[in-house]
Amino acid sequence: MQPVMKRFRPILYAIGLACLLAGCAGAPSAEKPAEPISLTVLFFNDLHGHLMPFEIKGENGVEEVGGIARIATLVRNIREENNRRQVRTLVLVAGDILQGTPMSTVYKGEPDIRCLNAMGVDAMTVGNHEFDFGLENFLKLRQQASFPFLSANIVIKESGRLLCRPILAVPLEGGMALTIIGITTGELLSTTSPENVASLGVLDSVAAVRPLHDSAIARGPVLLLSHNRQETDRRIARAMPDLVAVVGGHDQVLLSPYGIEGRVPLLQAFEKGRYLGRLDLCIDPTSRRAKLMDVTYIKVTPDIPRDPQVDAIVADYNQRLGRQFKEVIGRCDTFLDGEREHIRFQETTLGNFVTDIMREQTGARIAMINAGALRASIKEGPVTVEDVFKAMPYGNELVRVELTGMEIRQALQRAVQGTREDEDGGFLHVSGMSFAVRGRTVEDVRIGADRNPLETTAVYSVVVPDFLASGGDGHVVFKGKPQIKTGSPLRELIVDTIRQRGGVRAITEGRIRRLE
Repeated sequence: MQPVMKRFRPILYAIGLACLLAGCAGAPSAEKPAEPISLTVLFFNDLHGHLMPFEIKGENGVEEVGGIARIATLVRNIREENNRRQVRTLVLVAGDILQGTPMSTVYKGEPDIRCLNAMGVDAMTVGNHEFDFGLENFLKLRQQASFPFLSANIVIKESGRLLCRPILAVPLEGGMALTIIGITTGELLSTTSPENVASLGVLDSVAAVRPLHDSAIARGPVLLLSHNRQETDRRIARAMPDLVAVVGGHDQVLLSPYGIEGRVPLLQAFEKGRYLGRLDLCIDPTSRRAKLMDVTYIKVTPDIPRDPQVDAIVADYNQRLGRQFKEVIGRCDTFLDGEREHIRFQETTLGNFVTDIMREQTGARIAMINAGALRASIKEGPVTVEDVFKAMPYGNELVRVELTGMEIRQALQRAVQGTREDEDGGFLHVSGMSFAVRGRTVEDVRIGADRNPLETTAVYSVVVPDFLASGGDGHVVFKGKPQIKTGSPLRELIVDTIRQRGGVRAITEGRIRRLE
């Protein structure tokens, strides 16, 4: 069903933006609305290809959550209710719609964009994973989208020009506008394959946002649509305390109740479409400032009907995937734990299972994988190709490198720099070695089943994903090392191993020990 209210088109563009905004601000409409303006902002973030409902392991057992067609129903119902009340509705996405499911991987985001188009999304800020299938694919998706991709700080190195428009200016009564500024994490350059972003640069977030904010604030409220770490969002909020709110992503947390930095609310709706955030504003026509009236998060549950139009899009692509992803390749006898809050801080069964296969199949002495490469758990019971693709959405090839003991220690030191709350994708899972962590310091590194101490000057063969070998997730010690390509795509290797073994299991055994 098409929404009654038309979506608001951007009225300004990047070139000459600051001057245009400043000029408009000096000539407000002579007639100001007598009544405050009510406006609803709906938002979600880090969808990561999860267009279909999926299961999670909760306190009360396994439960089904999410589904883009259910989110579309919520959006449609809220729009229709607001239209009756003459209240405007905006739908915003705070980045990372790609990478995490077979559907998103095989079709490289095409079904994701089609669903967002059908929902009537108004704007999306660019996330780091939007480039996982290359810059050309990113540009193709941007062309297919009926809404703008926003980013005020991704630039083309050669020209210095912005890759995307930086703002969406939503016109309001009385010559006012709600300005939405998009901003992208600097981690873009280290969290996707280097060749995907070789021609791009990322400007400092505060420096990029400030002139846009300062030029727009005279016309009305300014909202930041961010795909950044919370610490960066807080830094922007401290620098620009008149922001009406920061709608964020990237950290994949549920900020409920919402955070606050100074007087700026910080919002984020967790991940994978499990919640739809709602922000209700009241804009004063005299001061041109917005007051936050309410913030709620709507859990996306099976009792919510699926929007027929969006559900048909998802069903069509799911059918196209064919039987290959539904093939049962074996049985998992233990829960392979890939939960984000676990796998990015501690030893897990999934991390051990994958690194053991990497080492055994390549003959390397040591295997390492960054936690960010492992994106979902594999539950006990029958295992399908789709389950493996969800757990390992990236098409990484295994490569072998040689590292000295000192370089291995440097890699481990990088791995343990984050706290549990940081959920650092650069945390490493290992096979063929063990180590202890005290605070942010690595201790007692041991090699092999004999647990021999790591020798600083000795040279060890190490197998890693090519992403890690290129310096991904800040692991610069690997960068520039001579590589021996194994020709083994890791994901396919895992599929073949499970198929051959039939039944698989894994345990934690003290490879990574947190001492405090």
